[in-house]
Formats: sequence, C-alpha cells, structure tokens
Amino acid sequence: MSKLLNASFHELFKSRYFYITLLVCTAFGGGLAAGMYLYPNFNMPENSVVITKDNVLGFVPSFSSIVIPFAAAATAAMLLDSQYNQGTVRNRLISGHTRTEIFFSDLITMSAAAVIYFVCYQAAAFAVAVFIFDYDGYALKPALISLSVLLVMVICFGAVLSLVLGNYLRGGKLTVTILAVQYGLNMSIILAIFKNRSKLIEYISKVFPQGSLFDFSYSHVPEGIEKSLILSLALTVILTAVGLFHFKKCDIK
Repeated sequence: MSKLLNASFHELFKSRYFYITLLVCTAFGGGLAAGMYLYPNFNMPENSVVITKDNVLGFVPSFSSIVIPFAAAATAAMLLDSQYNQGTVRNRLISGHTRTEIFFSDLITMSAAAVIYFVCYQAAAFAVAVFIFDYDGYALKPALISLSVLLVMVICFGAVLSLVLGNYLRGGKLTVTILAVQYGLNMSIILAIFKNRSKLIEYISKVFPQGSLFDFSYSHVPEGIEKSLILSLALTVILTAVGLFHFKKCDIK
C-alpha cells in the first residue's frame, strides 16, 4: 500500500495541472476576499446591502463550496484518465497489488489534493482579509469547526464522487462527464434559497456543499451543522462502498 501511495502522490506532484489548479484556487480565494472587501456590493441592485466590510469573511469561505469540488473533480479526472490510458491500473494488478489497495491509494491521493486546494483557498482569503485589510471579525474556533465540516462535504463531492464516476466511465468522455456532474451539483445552490420552505429541501440542501453557500464563515458555527456532517460522512461511506464494489468487479484492460 505504501508503494502505491508513493507512486500516486508522485504522479500527482509531478503533474503541472495540479500546480496550475492550486494557483487558481489560491488566487481565487485571495482575489475574492479583496474584491468583496473593496467592492462589497458590486453589480448588486441599487440600495441593496448584502455584503459589507464587516461581514466579508462571512461569505468568502463558503464560495470554496463551488470552486474546490470543481478543482478536485478535474484532478481526479486527470489522474484516472492518465492511469487508464497508460495501463497503470493493469500494471499495478500484474505487480500483485489488490484492487482494494489501488482504489484506496487513489482515494487518499485525490482527497489529499482536495484538502490542499481547500487549505490554500482559505489561507489566501484569510491572509488577504486579516493581514492586508486588518479585518478582525472572525472567531478562530468556530472557523475551524465550520471549515472542517465544509471540507468533508467538499471531499465527498469533489474527490470521492469523481473517483467513483471515473472508475465507472473509463474513456475519452471521463473528464467532460465528471465536470458536467459538478456543474449540475452547483445547481443545488437554488435549494439554499428555498430551504426554509420545506424540511425535505432543507435536508437535501445540507447534503451538498453548494447548497450550504453562505452558511459557513469565520465568525460563527452554522445552525444544524451536525446534520451536514452526519449526512456527508454517511454519503462518503456509501459512495466509497459502491465505488469499491464496482472496481472489484469491473474488467481492467
């Protein structure tokens, strides 16, 4: 297993796409914090006040729920496409590694990439707001609790779901399909608008990170956060089990 992990991380860290994606996530986090601080209600209806300089970090962290799943999905698609096209999976099986080891080595690597993207995004946003604009409207402990739950949700839908889909697809349309699914999941933002109208919509919205847009911040712990955590962990376990079961049964050419 350790050899597989070393090989998977070596493949990840030698990829220029990983570093390009990392730079994009970091720039997006820092740029969004700066933009919202300097122009808090840019392009908003007249006389509307949604974002102010006092609550900018109440909005920026949640936008990672849109950016990071895309970044993680793109990374998963890139790694899987390379592995299947170059026969890496088949060679690992011939070398004596089990399918379970191969599956979890990919899962750990892709999840780690999502964690790195997420941390860099949040660190850039926090640094710009706090060290450049002297923003002090944050509470470190609630921030760590909130962002930890958001990270679990992002990994589930960015890395785990993409890995499962990628092992099902295995073809030229792999990347396009995975990113199309992520785009479709972004439509769950709409659920966040109507979640107060129905308990069912509220529970569904809590499953998706995109449905929790504006809930997570550096200043407070969102109400009902434990439900989001439980649902996301349960879904992660289910997706992992389904993905592993399929990977054990599928043909590898």
